[in-house]
Amino acid sequence: MKKIPELDTLFDLKSAEPEHMASVPTIVNDTQRRNIDQEDDYLLARSTLRNLIHKSEDTLDQMIELAKNSEHPRTYEVAGQLIKTVSDVAKDLMDLQKKVKDLKKDEPDSVKNITNNNVVFAGSTAELMKMLGKKDDGKTIDQ
Repeated sequence: MKKIPELDTLFDLKSAEPEHMASVPTIVNDTQRRNIDQEDDYLLARSTLRNLIHKSEDTLDQMIELAKNSEHPRTYEVAGQLIKTVSDVAKDLMDLQKKVKDLKKDEPDSVKNITNNNVVFAGSTAELMKMLGKKDDGKTIDQ
């Protein structure tokens, strides 16, 4: 049914979807759900690691300033530990990228999951048995 825009504006009508259309659920299979979950987990882990790196950089700047001002050996030690921690988190972020790449590479292609039910073999029974790897014991069925 085609709406007339002039009447909609004249009577101040709002376009609305029918109720049965608004409540139609989206069907997602297990593979799609797993891919969505993996993507969500990757984004969360990446965001968390990046936030840790940014916060650690700010803290590291402050720690180095404190170490310079106090000239205390312990503050230099803590600053050194923080540098190592930040570099470890950066490595974790790179490892995360590699793991996601490996996961995507290991996913089966949709071509590999095709089941072919209508296969036709053109040949003799003996050839079929040979292909299947069974011995032809010479027994045949006469019709």
